[in-house]
Amino acid sequence: MEDSFLLSSLTREVQSLHAQNHAEIFKLPETDDFAVSFFLEMLADPAVHIFIAEEDGNAVGNIVCKLVERLDNPFTFAAKILHIDQIAVRSEMHGRGIGAANLKHAELLARELKAERIVLDSWDFNFGAHAFFERMGFQKFNFRFWKHL
Repeated sequence: MEDSFLLSSLTREVQSLHAQNHAEIFKLPETDDFAVSFFLEMLADPAVHIFIAEEDGNAVGNIVCKLVERLDNPFTFAAKILHIDQIAVRSEMHGRGIGAANLKHAELLARELKAERIVLDSWDFNFGAHAFFERMGFQKFNFRFWKHL
């Protein structure tokens, strides 16, 4: 329970950013425990790997990765992919290499699990994250479109 609360607290800023930009989709977290049940499920899933970054004994960031094994089908080849589902660094800790260290942990994990690639999603408004991911060697590869009704 303690880890799920910590992860929920670490994710609150990122969730708030999403809610501020797309309030019709994302819920604004009112308290640090807003996602405790979500993280309890993630912690129980054997395909999920979670790293928590600490500095001076304080949790300052996290990364949640899930191994996805896609089967061969008529359209695509089979693949082992490490999906980064969540990544967060407390805003006052930005620029200190914490996000980079978390992505390095994910890369080591991907190699250990023999994944072919690492993928992550980022919303259109999050320009700072886009620049960071590109600096870390990630490339854009897919575009999604929507039409509100």
